[in-house]
Amino acid sequence: MTLRAILVATLCTAAIHAQQADLGSYAQLSSTQSQPANTTPKVVTLNQTDGASGFENQNGAITFKTPGTYFVIAAGQIGGTGNGTVRLWMRQNGTDIGNSNTEQTIAGGSTSVIVCQGVGEFKAGDKLELAFSASTEGLGLVASKPAKGPAVPSMIFSAFQVDSNSFGQLSSSENQAAATSPKVIGLNSTDAAKGLENDRGSVSLKNAGVYFVIAAAQAGATGTGGNGSVRLWMRQNGTDIGNSNTEQSIANGSTAVLVCQGIGAFAAGDKLQLAMAGKGAGTGIVASSPKGESGIPSMILSAFKVAGNAYAQLSTGKTQISAEPKAITLESTDAASEIDNSDGTITIKQSGVYFLIAAGQVGGSGNGTVQLWLRQNGADVDNSNAEQTVTNGSTSVLVSQGVMTLQAGDKLQLMQCAKGDVGMIASTPSGEPAIPSMILSIVRVDSGLRDLPATPK
Repeated sequence: MTLRAILVATLCTAAIHAQQADLGSYAQLSSTQSQPANTTPKVVTLNQTDGASGFENQNGAITFKTPGTYFVIAAGQIGGTGNGTVRLWMRQNGTDIGNSNTEQTIAGGSTSVIVCQGVGEFKAGDKLELAFSASTEGLGLVASKPAKGPAVPSMIFSAFQVDSNSFGQLSSSENQAAATSPKVIGLNSTDAAKGLENDRGSVSLKNAGVYFVIAAAQAGATGTGGNGSVRLWMRQNGTDIGNSNTEQSIANGSTAVLVCQGIGAFAAGDKLQLAMAGKGAGTGIVASSPKGESGIPSMILSAFKVAGNAYAQLSTGKTQISAEPKAITLESTDAASEIDNSDGTITIKQSGVYFLIAAGQVGGSGNGTVQLWLRQNGADVDNSNAEQTVTNGSTSVLVSQGVMTLQAGDKLQLMQCAKGDVGMIASTPSGEPAIPSMILSIVRVDSGLRDLPATPK
C-alpha cells in the first residue's frame, strides 16, 4: 500500500518530500522459497519486499539508509523430513551479532515458527543479514501454499525505527531451571540500552510512557528428564500483568522459542520483570554456545518506548478451534488508544505505519496443524501466514507479525484454520496470570510525527 500523502496529486513536491521524511524507516520482507539448512551457516534469502521506506533489500542483504535505533524481528517457518534442530541469528556488516541466536527442535516432520528479535543502533549504510543452520541434513526454512489461507513464507522479517532515548536489549547466558512456583528470570547481560537500567532482570524505565516489550525464552531441558512445559509472563512493579502468560511444551529434551509480548503504560521509575514457572522435571530456559555461531541466550528481552498515541493490546480468554478459515474473537481490550476493538474487528483511527504481532497459544487434544494470518478490510494479507504442528496434546506459541501502512478506517482481523482437533487454546494456571488463546499487539511506529493529511475534496 502507499500513503495518501504520496497519492494526492495536489500536494507540491516539497510537501511530499517532507511527509516521506516524517514516516521514519521501516521494512517488511519475506521469502517464498524453501531454503534447506546445513551444519555450516547460510544466509537467509528474502526475495519479497512487501513494503519498505528507508531500506534496500538485495535478496536478504538489508541496507539501512538512515542512521538510528531499530527494532528488528525475524520469524522463520521451519520444517523438514528429519529430526534435529534449526538455529537462526543476525549478522551486522558480515559479523554475527552477539546473543542473537535461537534454536528450535523439529521431530517427525513437524513445522513451527522460530523467532529471533533485537533492538539496537545502526549507521547509514550498515547491512543486516539473517543466518541459519541445522544440526542435521533435511531440515530448514519451508515455504508452502495451503489450500485455505494465504501463502506461508519461509521467512517473515520486519524492521522499523524507534525512539533512540528509551530502549533496551537484554539477555541471559545462564541456564535457569523452572519450578512449580513462579520465579523471576535473571538477565545478566545488557547488550544495548538507553533510558533503561538492568539490575540482573529487574529493569527500571527512566522515562514515562507507553512501551512495547517482547521476551523470547529458549525453553528446553535444564536437567534430567526434560518433559513437561515452561510458562512465561511479565510483572510490573512486582505485580503480574494480566493476560501476559504463554506456555511451551518440552518433550524428550526438545528446545523451542517461547514468546511473550505486550504494550502498556509505565511511569518513570517503574520496574519490569519476567517470571516463569514449569511443569515436569528438568524443564526451564537454556543457554548454549554453538561452535562458529552467535551464542544462544536463555532469554532475549527487547523493549522500546512507543513514539505516539496509537496502540492496542488485545487478547481473548476463549478457546477457539475451526477447520475452516475463521476470524479470531478478541473480547479483551487490555490497553488501547486511537484504535478500536469490537470483539476482534479492529478499526484504525489514525493513518500511518503500524507494527502488528499476534501470538496464538496453539494446542488441543489431538494431532494436527494450525495456521494464523491477517486480514485487512476483508482481504487476506499476502505473506502473513504461519503454521504450527501440534502432537500428543502439546502446546506452543504461534507468531505472525508485520509492519505496514494503514489508513484511518481500515479494519483488521486475525484468521485461523486448523487440521485436526487443534486450535487456539486458553487456560488459567493457579497463582499466575491467565494464558490467553491469542495476544495481539499493535503500535503505530511513526506516531511521534505529524498525522497524514486528509484527502482534499
